[in-house]
Amino acid sequence: MDFNRLDYIKNVSADRGWAYDCYPVGAYFQLNFKQGKGVETHASNLKKESSIVLSQRRRGDNKRYLTHVVELVNEKSEDERQWKKEELWGIFRWVKVHWVADFNDLRLIDEEVIGVNWGWYDTKAKLLESPNLMRQRNIEELRSDLKEAFSQNRSS
Repeated sequence: MDFNRLDYIKNVSADRGWAYDCYPVGAYFQLNFKQGKGVETHASNLKKESSIVLSQRRRGDNKRYLTHVVELVNEKSEDERQWKKEELWGIFRWVKVHWVADFNDLRLIDEEVIGVNWGWYDTKAKLLESPNLMRQRNIEELRSDLKEAFSQNRSS
């Protein structure tokens, strides 16, 4: 995985359990975005080949965990034709899984390992270089720490 293309973090959730937990490394899936103001434009502006760290909480737990690293595999025009804009979660981008946490091992990578303030918890992918997100460090330090954390927490 090219950590120089690690550009975004996105909060995800599921009604029960973990979101996207059934997709192993190498799998493809539709990364959903909840309808809302500016979401369609936002999803359209995410660039092919960018990588996104997915962050989520377990039910009843306030900590956020880094659970996946995915790569955008299509141009927006390829995904946009398939959107179901009338549905709450009808906007998506196709992604490929490059890393996934072991959901049976509770030693997941949590936000304290990374030391970044994720801020608001909406459905948009946040740019890792954002000054609001990166108050305590620079992007190269974050990418280096993520690379180390992901290599220590490999899933099979």
